[in-house]
Amino acid sequence: MWSETKRALEEAGWPVVAPDLPGPEAEPSLAAWADHVLRSVEGALVPVGVSMGGYVSFELWRRARDRIVALALVDTRARPDTEEGRRARDENIDLVRDIGAAALWERLAPKLFGPAPPPETVARAREIALEQGSERLAAALAAMRDRADATPLLGEIDVPALVVAGDDDALIPVAEAEALARALPHARLVRIPGAGHLPPLERPDQLNAALVSFLAEAVP
Repeated sequence: MWSETKRALEEAGWPVVAPDLPGPEAEPSLAAWADHVLRSVEGALVPVGVSMGGYVSFELWRRARDRIVALALVDTRARPDTEEGRRARDENIDLVRDIGAAALWERLAPKLFGPAPPPETVARAREIALEQGSERLAAALAAMRDRADATPLLGEIDVPALVVAGDDDALIPVAEAEALARALPHARLVRIPGAGHLPPLERPDQLNAALVSFLAEAVP
């Protein structure tokens, strides 16, 4: 999903590491994922994450805030799942384990994209999802279901933050991104017209431009 963004950032002079999450052991724990990321890169870092990648970014802050010089949070939120949301995660875990990854894709796909996504974008997203396999998807769903509330952290995140929202995100509405940006001490909000929940696939040029501009200003 990050291939175009990785290329754009590297062309702008930024070294990029794209860890494979949840990793080969598929641990259902954001803490384990954060530890995997921290082992994958040395020194200062700028976490960039979409949705559950944002949840990992908050976990990285808990563990290694002294190494984080900025962060970018794309179509994500700080608050944990509601009880209704946790029940939905459990239903999806059962679905993916009982029927398979394709069944989960069919359930979630209508909520992932902005209006009239190109067929090749949908096909690529589907390919990525099915590549994960049932156990990795189940681990990801469990990790998101059990994540801690990051809202108390927001006022402590005293580094520059970029908050990006797809204008047509049906899963995490723009209003949540606006609230997240207001709660972070040094945040800027960028909205991407026509994007749903997956800007790196739907609108990579706009997302990449926002990231390159942000890094040039935020990171010495």
